[in-house]
Amino acid sequence: MDELESFEQAVLAQAPPGALLVGASISPDGKHGAALTVYPAANYLMDDVFVRDGDRWELRMAGGGGGIGWSWLGGEEGVGVLRFEGRARAGTSWALVTFQAERHRVPVRHGYFQFVAWNVGDEAQPSLDGFE
Repeated sequence: MDELESFEQAVLAQAPPGALLVGASISPDGKHGAALTVYPAANYLMDDVFVRDGDRWELRMAGGGGGIGWSWLGGEEGVGVLRFEGRARAGTSWALVTFQAERHRVPVRHGYFQFVAWNVGDEAQPSLDGFE
């Protein structure tokens, strides 16, 4: 099992029963993770940021998902993790997100997408260009 799969399992193990993982990302230094889960029974998105403690992932910040979120991770002032999340158009597999003049194809899972950028400032703004 690779590191991302292990992180995804840890996220779901901490989530309420029935939660579905929409997206997950681990920081380049491996110290933090970001995940978006959906609770179908309540049609609610959870945008969570985790910190690694040895072999375990501990919840650091939790909030409602959807839209643009940014969190400082405690390192360099004004640098953190950006999350851009939302509902996808029905029948699509990819969200097309432009960030810092680059286009990214972001997978759609369970009807939602999550784009994550690490080590960026809070002024950084992604845009949704469409779906495939």
